[in-house]
Amino acid sequence: MLRKRVAELEVEARRYRALVGSNVVSVQVYGADGTTAEVNGAYEKLWQVEAAAVAEYNVLADPQVRAFGITPLVERVFHDGEAMQMPAIRYDPQANELVGAGQAAWVASAMAPVIDAAGEVQEVIQLHLPVGELKQTEEELREQNRRLEEAVRVRTAELESKLALIGSQQQAIRDLSVPVLQLWTRVLALPLIGHIDADRGKLMLEGLLRAVTESRAEYVLIDVTGVPEVDVEAIAYLRDAVRATDLLGSRCMLVGISPTMAESLVALDVPLERVPTFATLQDGLRQALTMTSRALRT
Repeated sequence: MLRKRVAELEVEARRYRALVGSNVVSVQVYGADGTTAEVNGAYEKLWQVEAAAVAEYNVLADPQVRAFGITPLVERVFHDGEAMQMPAIRYDPQANELVGAGQAAWVASAMAPVIDAAGEVQEVIQLHLPVGELKQTEEELREQNRRLEEAVRVRTAELESKLALIGSQQQAIRDLSVPVLQLWTRVLALPLIGHIDADRGKLMLEGLLRAVTESRAEYVLIDVTGVPEVDVEAIAYLRDAVRATDLLGSRCMLVGISPTMAESLVALDVPLERVPTFATLQDGLRQALTMTSRALRT
């Protein structure tokens, strides 16, 4: 029985020596008070520090361990005898005044207590697992994400700026497509150029009514000199403009009617008996000024 037990202990001893002496996994052994009792070659290689430099190191009193919030886990190992897995941290032995040497490294670790027959913790073994490449990759990914988010933010701002510019340009184009000009006190002109479609017809009516209201115009000269031809749709918009301005107390005149347009209006049977028409803008303006002067004299 004793021989069997000795054989079992020899197996456990060989396992321990294989672990500590392999120099593949960093091993640090603490006494019951938390002071370093032993380190292996893998530990010295990982931290670039000799064993003698960490002889006075005490994990329970390490300010870095406390700053990372790991001390409560370490205390559970030493005081309660529980094996614990520690989170990955970037530890710098040079920052510890009891070491003051070595190099920093990203590590994850596990701590296991060595308990005697009475259930008391005699030693604690800590294994350090380097995760530097993994953490570096995570940091690189975070940095790439940060740069990508910044690029997206900048690009979004550029697009918003361009959209705002396009919007203002479109508004300017719309305003230019149906400009309402003030020729004289309470006399407006609406010069039309090109084909009058649904969009332009709507803009024409909105812009004209707004201008009439703001200026309190009495006469509006709708200049169709630049309109090459009219169809039923265009005539409908012109008729709506005349009726709407009349409701606001302003009178419309059609000016710039060419012989071709006159033929079109006759062919379409457009009732313009109540709408004064003139061949040129000058003729219409002269008539509007005359009517305005008469109104002032009376």
